[in-house]
Amino acid sequence: MRVTAHNPTASISSSRHHDDDDDDVSTTTTDLFSYLETLPRSSLLALYEDPSRGQYAAKTILQRLPELARQFTIRLSVCGGSFPYDRCAAWSASRTKRDVKAALQRMQALGVLDPIPLLLKSSKDDSDLNMNKQEETTHRLKLEHIDPNGILSLSPQFYKAIQISLTWLSPSPYPELSNEELVHFEQMERQNPSEKKKYPNQVPTFIELETFTQKRWDSVLHYLVGTDDPDYEDPPDAIQNFLEETGLMQQDPEYRGGSSGGDNQKAPLIISSKGYEFMLQEVHVQVWQFILRYIQKLGAQVNMESFRREALLFLICLSYCKVGKGYPAGALSKDTKKIMKDFSLFGLVYVCRIGGATLFFPTRVAVNLVVGGLTDDGLVTTSTTTRSSTAASTAMTAGGGSASESTSIAALSSSAASTRVLENALEDPIPSKNHIAIIVQTNFQVCAYTTSSLHVSMLGLFCDVTSFRRLPNVIFYRITRDSIKSAFKLGIEARQILRFLKMHAHPRLRTGDQSLIPGNVEDQIILWHRELTRVRMQEVYSLQCKDEQEYEAVKQFVQDHDAFGWGSEMKLRILVKYDHAEQTVAFVRRWRTKLFKKRAM
Repeated sequence: MRVTAHNPTASISSSRHHDDDDDDVSTTTTDLFSYLETLPRSSLLALYEDPSRGQYAAKTILQRLPELARQFTIRLSVCGGSFPYDRCAAWSASRTKRDVKAALQRMQALGVLDPIPLLLKSSKDDSDLNMNKQEETTHRLKLEHIDPNGILSLSPQFYKAIQISLTWLSPSPYPELSNEELVHFEQMERQNPSEKKKYPNQVPTFIELETFTQKRWDSVLHYLVGTDDPDYEDPPDAIQNFLEETGLMQQDPEYRGGSSGGDNQKAPLIISSKGYEFMLQEVHVQVWQFILRYIQKLGAQVNMESFRREALLFLICLSYCKVGKGYPAGALSKDTKKIMKDFSLFGLVYVCRIGGATLFFPTRVAVNLVVGGLTDDGLVTTSTTTRSSTAASTAMTAGGGSASESTSIAALSSSAASTRVLENALEDPIPSKNHIAIIVQTNFQVCAYTTSSLHVSMLGLFCDVTSFRRLPNVIFYRITRDSIKSAFKLGIEARQILRFLKMHAHPRLRTGDQSLIPGNVEDQIILWHRELTRVRMQEVYSLQCKDEQEYEAVKQFVQDHDAFGWGSEMKLRILVKYDHAEQTVAFVRRWRTKLFKKRAM
């Protein structure tokens, strides 16, 4: 007899995740530079070694170094690339030794410096440090004992690249096409129109470029949450497959086949726990993690080191391009051309073929991505930003400047920025689609000021869709136990739901001492999540014994083999773990046979 028993003594435990190393990196790195610090030193040096693009990689790293590290780098670059440590420390007499070590640590982590000479304390330390110096990860050493007589040296690869950068006159890594050249290509296209229409055959305007980015990225976000908005098309098949392969979407676990009953029908894709966590990130983090997963996925199919180098260098070079300007694809290598085509699916670059020539136009998302200066208003999605950031970004774009030249623009905190923008948006008589303000009431009703179908779909993941009501600029939902449990089945966690509600709370809730979510609602969602681990299911085999003697013998046997589940001495019944059922039944047969022979004598 096979039954399923409940273990009442099972302790409440949090859900465990079994992510691989690539997933850990993609969720912990929020920009290019935090990702670069996770790479081995050889990969960093390979970026600087590139003959035509290494100087742009070195220049980008220099611009993003802390102020003190940037000072060290510039001074070392004009001092032959190396200088005694004690003299370098004198350059920052007003700074503490701790600040100096932190700056040098960052330089070493990004491959700017050669491994820093450390002071050997003992013979044991000497053997340990010499061993560490030969390891690939020396750029991650903790600089606790720097030799004051040692020499600080820029890595040869970075030193050569930064020297070229300081004397390089071209602001862009690719030849920029003038308006006259673009007009010439359009004239050639009209005279000899292309037969294949794989790419557009017209030069995009700035507005078309912005619209292209919005449509491509919004199609991905709407597809993730399953929006039925006819204004948004599904992303290309390659992107759909990519969303499933990277774990952002999964096949519906409750799908039982089509109405015809055919077994060959594929289950529809729905958002996964990773996908929902992805939706909660800021826009520039979303774009970066999407690209990082692309690098990891495609890199696993080819030479990872070479593919990653090409992708990172292409991203860095895009940051030195100008929004709205065209560049010939012929200036790219074969591998970079493939990456360019894939990036066009993401909405990062606009690819067109005019007059027999393939051209690409970087979008504002791609240009701003590397420097981390991507404002949410640069791409209309679920997040919001300040008007000052938008004005700065627009001014930079209108002036034709690159994103690397705008790194000095100070940004306000995201929470304060979101609050001010939401206030302005809610006061607008015609509400826009790029904001959402949520009020959760103590009766579990959710009021969301939004006009976006994307937000409606996101709320529908954990709210009761039958309770949905809509007014011109506000929607109403209700949180129920069944709706929350449905979200848990998708892999969405309580912390993710609470984070979403708090992140998009109404601005008026942030002005006082009240909590963003009522305490009874927050506690109840947490308790519903704990129900998942409150009871542990275990398959057992029910064994009925004939008498007390047999009961004691079987109980002792299963306890010795760690197979005992439960027992009742009064009912002479034992529940045995199902994996040990056959072994236990065989023991009972032998015991009864032995007992029968003993009685027969």
